[in-house]
Amino acid sequence: MTGLTDAMWAAIAPAMPWNLRNSFTNLRIDPHWFPDARGFWYRRETGADIAFMLVDAETGKTRVAFDTAALRRALSAVTTDPDTALARVELLDRDGLIGLDGRAYDFDGQGLVLRDLPRVSGDVPTSPDGMRALFRRAGDLWVRDVATGIERRLTHSAEPHFEWAKSPDQNLETIRIARLGITLPPIAQWAPDGRHVLTYQLDERAVRSLPMVQNVPDDGSRRPVLHDLRIAFTGDAEVPMAHQAVIDTETGTIVRQQGGPVHVTETSLIERAETWWSADSARVFFVDHDRYEKRIALVEMDRATGATREIITETSDHFVDVNMEYGRRPNIHILDRTDEAIWFSQRDGWAHLYLIDLHDGTIKAQITQGDWVVRDLLAVDEVNRQVFFLTGGIAENATPYQRSLCRADLDGGGVTVLTPDAGDNDVAMQGVGWADLVARAGMLGPLPSALSPDCAYFVHTFAPKDSLPVSQLRRRDGSCVADLDAAQSTANDLIWPTTFSTTAADGKTEIFAQVWLPEGDHAPASVPLVEMIYPGPQCIEQTLSPFPADASEFFKVALAGALVRLGMGVVILDGRGTPFREKALHDLCHGALDNPGHLDDHAKALTDLCAAHPEIDPARVAIMGHSAGGHAAARAVLDYPDVWCAAIATAGSHDPRLYNSCWPEKWQGRLVQHDDGSTNYDAADNASRAKGLRGALLLGHGDLDDNVHPAQTQKLAAALIAAGKSFEMLITPNDDHFTFPRNPYVVRRQIDFLLRHLRPAAGE
Repeated sequence: MTGLTDAMWAAIAPAMPWNLRNSFTNLRIDPHWFPDARGFWYRRETGADIAFMLVDAETGKTRVAFDTAALRRALSAVTTDPDTALARVELLDRDGLIGLDGRAYDFDGQGLVLRDLPRVSGDVPTSPDGMRALFRRAGDLWVRDVATGIERRLTHSAEPHFEWAKSPDQNLETIRIARLGITLPPIAQWAPDGRHVLTYQLDERAVRSLPMVQNVPDDGSRRPVLHDLRIAFTGDAEVPMAHQAVIDTETGTIVRQQGGPVHVTETSLIERAETWWSADSARVFFVDHDRYEKRIALVEMDRATGATREIITETSDHFVDVNMEYGRRPNIHILDRTDEAIWFSQRDGWAHLYLIDLHDGTIKAQITQGDWVVRDLLAVDEVNRQVFFLTGGIAENATPYQRSLCRADLDGGGVTVLTPDAGDNDVAMQGVGWADLVARAGMLGPLPSALSPDCAYFVHTFAPKDSLPVSQLRRRDGSCVADLDAAQSTANDLIWPTTFSTTAADGKTEIFAQVWLPEGDHAPASVPLVEMIYPGPQCIEQTLSPFPADASEFFKVALAGALVRLGMGVVILDGRGTPFREKALHDLCHGALDNPGHLDDHAKALTDLCAAHPEIDPARVAIMGHSAGGHAAARAVLDYPDVWCAAIATAGSHDPRLYNSCWPEKWQGRLVQHDDGSTNYDAADNASRAKGLRGALLLGHGDLDDNVHPAQTQKLAAALIAAGKSFEMLITPNDDHFTFPRNPYVVRRQIDFLLRHLRPAAGE
């Protein structure tokens, strides 16, 4: 193979992720339920436009709410960009009342009339009645009366790096958020009474400074800009801590939590949705974590005094989770009206739900049990005492990772699988973190939710392994009310993955993979193979359906299809040490960052895959990964040069000691320095393996990556240079952790690298 020519790039352009996604419609629909729980609205993609659909939950009948073109014309009177505004429009009732950026309008099919309703000022969070809005000024917390605009200062103790209601610098995207022009809302949680708020004063004063230089300033000036972040690295003595408090917004009284501050990880407990108010606003509940995530506790705090007590604790020799996947909401639900809570635990070796007594923390019932896992808690019907959730491994699916929607009785009465067909079931779920907070800004109606407010109905998107997904409306017993929308694509040559399974390097654990192989006109006589890797340990790399709705997941499968069109095969596999199966299998990652994702499992699986597909050339296997995947890709070509002949490692966390402390310390443990000066982290440093490079290596990084600092790649590059090794490196200006792998220029360079280094041997 030669490198990537202009003609080849043009030929695969329609298959590139940023183009292919535009050929799809309705990969998932997200229902916004009306308060009466008898119906909802959603956005239907119609190709070039969208339609706002109204659905009657009892009958499944749908109708168009109004003419989108007419609404677009009406929006031009209240916004300069009506096309973008359409994505923010929400339906507040079935009769033409819409919301946009915190304002309510009556739409009569022709024009918009502002409705005199409580207005969200743009500050989030806003009190439950919409009358008061919190905002930050100079590090302190303020409250504004929405109707009058009168402002009152609530705190007076802010100082540099000790601010109120602030997201930590180490939230992984601090610089990116600022460059996008986004001002994060104050991190605070209103009580149901609309008077009290839970928040914190974030102490980053002793956290070490981490500089980042922006060589190409956004304003066009010539002098580079210095960004200064407070980020704790692995083993640092000081880490950011949150001093939690309840503030009475009427009197200004501040009641601080007793017992000292709590740890934050990348984000605070409030940002991770690990805090809850009681229904009577008298108590706060939160999950307290130790620094190394080996112990968590559900804690109750008295609003009036700040006194705390631990209700239940969970410990592990390795790590404890509240959800097996990073970035998901905790699988915990407070039922304070009955003095109970749903608690997530892997104490029996699998991820399950338990009913606990809030009074003393005793377990009243194990709600779920079996050799399968609870993935995500979706909703709780407190009246009928039932919980709805996503599972993995309970149904006859191609892999244990594909999800089923289930219902269980809180008192341990058994589990009902509501979506039993083989395939994955995707649903609308609330997220966590800054993007979720920003998404809520200015919203007057509810966020999308899979289940109706009374849990009588749910909407899910079912994706079989060999056809596009369809969204369905079902009753709580699983019976189907109606098919709502089936996904469609205008692309006429979609490339589908197949499932492959084999045993891990231990000879007994079954592991799974997705495989894309060229066929027909795309297939050469001898096929080179590219592995896409991300070893977790907080997630898996395989997608759960062939064409997922999630943008990042879709990017992977689209890129795989593009590589296949160039005659390459692609494989994504997950070895031991990754989540969503038994706890003991996930625990194998702990203390093993020098063997990310169990590369020995990957090497063995690739040998088995080549044996099953003789058309694959085992001498031409490459690997590519980003972030932790970049660390793994580089480690693969350094440690297993006879398996992988080339590697692309972008934004690699090549030395976990140079990373945000919370991630490596959870998976590798406390940094321990031995008597000879070595540490338990040394073996995970890719620079220590630089002398072993035999294959081709492309290192890449965006120079404004505030998640994995560019120093990671530069440090490995320095070691390779010192060892006299040849390699390629791509550093792009102003790209960050998110934008770098999605930059078309970067993708083109990666494909060119693969084509050049996976060319057939002479004479083939």
